[in-house]
Amino acid sequence: MGAVAERGRLIPALVFIFFWATLVYCPIACWVWNINGWGFKYGVLDYAGGGPVEIGSGLSALAYSMVLGKRQEKMMLNFRPHNVSLITLGTILLWFGWLGFNGGSAFGANLRAVMACWNSCLAAMFASITWCLLDYRLARKWSMVGWCSGCISGLVAATPASGFITPWASVILGVVTGIVANFSTKSKSMYLHKTLIELTHLQSSSGSELTIVWTCSLSTVSQEWSA
Repeated sequence: MGAVAERGRLIPALVFIFFWATLVYCPIACWVWNINGWGFKYGVLDYAGGGPVEIGSGLSALAYSMVLGKRQEKMMLNFRPHNVSLITLGTILLWFGWLGFNGGSAFGANLRAVMACWNSCLAAMFASITWCLLDYRLARKWSMVGWCSGCISGLVAATPASGFITPWASVILGVVTGIVANFSTKSKSMYLHKTLIELTHLQSSSGSELTIVWTCSLSTVSQEWSA
């Protein structure tokens, strides 16, 4: 829905959501979480939905934006955040809810839920720090919007990995995700459909793809380390 924003109509969006949830989300979720899914059999580790939720919604948002078409050029002349305070508030609320999402994926008040919340916070914090440092390198000033963007990219990256990796691995994950997501936004001139929310989904899906690879490798290292 973020790809639609102020450009799409409500009724077509509701129809799209119904068919998307039925024809796109459910099969992808079955691939990863069902014991008969090819992803599950292949050994894919997806703790809380990096594939079905993040990658699936990110690419679907791109497709939706391409159908809607480019924004009008006059709207892009002064395209910047409207209210940084509301962006910050929304990010904080999103972070709080994300802990319930990742922690709740343990299906109980147990150690895995605690580690999932802890890893989510670490990944978000270090992704935010990395994003701000990269922005400071170019603009020579700190950006609260950059902090929020880094925070969300870190939370997205932690989603499929938080229940499997160790805290030190989540630090590495946050730094790498912050770098990849930050530089992905710098390539927006390569895209014809330059919507801010669309690019956010793109970087989120890129971070999720990276995270799945990191989850498989780092969880193996963690198991060997603990053994």
